[in-house]
Amino acid sequence: MMKTTVHIISHSHWDREWYQSFETHRMKLIELVDNILDKAENDPEFGGFFLDGQVIAIDDYLEIRPEKRAQVEKCIREGKIQTGPWYILQDEFLTSGEACVRNLQVGMQEAEQYGAVGNVGYFPDAFGNAGQMPQVLKQAGMEAVVFGRGVKPIGPNNEVTGGQYESTYSEMMWESPDGTKLPGILFANWYNNGVEIPVDEAEAKVYWDKKLADARKFAATHQLLLMNGCDHQPLQKNITEAIRVARKLYPDIEFIHSDFKKYVEAMEKEISENFSTVKGELTSQETDGRWTLANTASSWIGLKQDNRAGETALERKAEPVSYTHLTLPT
Repeated sequence: MMKTTVHIISHSHWDREWYQSFETHRMKLIELVDNILDKAENDPEFGGFFLDGQVIAIDDYLEIRPEKRAQVEKCIREGKIQTGPWYILQDEFLTSGEACVRNLQVGMQEAEQYGAVGNVGYFPDAFGNAGQMPQVLKQAGMEAVVFGRGVKPIGPNNEVTGGQYESTYSEMMWESPDGTKLPGILFANWYNNGVEIPVDEAEAKVYWDKKLADARKFAATHQLLLMNGCDHQPLQKNITEAIRVARKLYPDIEFIHSDFKKYVEAMEKEISENFSTVKGELTSQETDGRWTLANTASSWIGLKQDNRAGETALERKAEPVSYTHLTLPT
């Protein structure tokens, strides 16, 4: 029987401006990245930190800490900080298709300049997912798509009703209208299912008994994904100690401080015909309380109108005119 592996990925879902101002959130970001750099330098067991799939967090940090650039780049090259592929996290239905593609292009270019680009398309908190994302992301070289909404996991012990937005497991294949498929990973237990892992053995036993059962309820493979973080979550400074405690309590399970590259590679080795295939837009409201919030506007309507006007002016007017000018004979 294959051994169960628990992939613990430290992360923080980062809204640049939400319930507090941008600069107030940035103060927390500075503290977070300072702590990541310190941990990476002083703890050889530290597996790294996933900085929410958006390179702009690095830009925001280095505007205040430019003297840390070399250290940040070293951590990214070594995998101690994982960033990209997006420049800023994409909400697929709130911008134009061209803006989405350029967001991805700029994010990958900047991530490469910093040292390395992530290998998964990342939509942890998007309000539904556009049907062309597997097609776009596969062309960009992504190996999988990770998302939090739009699909209802059924679980192998429950009746699968065959709905358009249902998947037996938290792992599935996602197919675009053109037939392109990518492995999809749903946060069936949300992206905080491994937050604040205890180091006290008695507390850790209670914690892990529940977390392991919850993950296994929907897992198609022996690779269990535990996300060690949440919205604006600081680094768990004793994470390596917490993992050592888990290994002691469950010697038959492998616990690793992991990243998406390791997790996806291990998960893909177990892909089988048991995986469900979901097709096109993923916009189910049947997602255990995490609804897709259709028609959500993430900013004031005036800003959205101005953004759309700017998109149209660039995509449909300025650039076509400039390209025409460049191709005219001299």
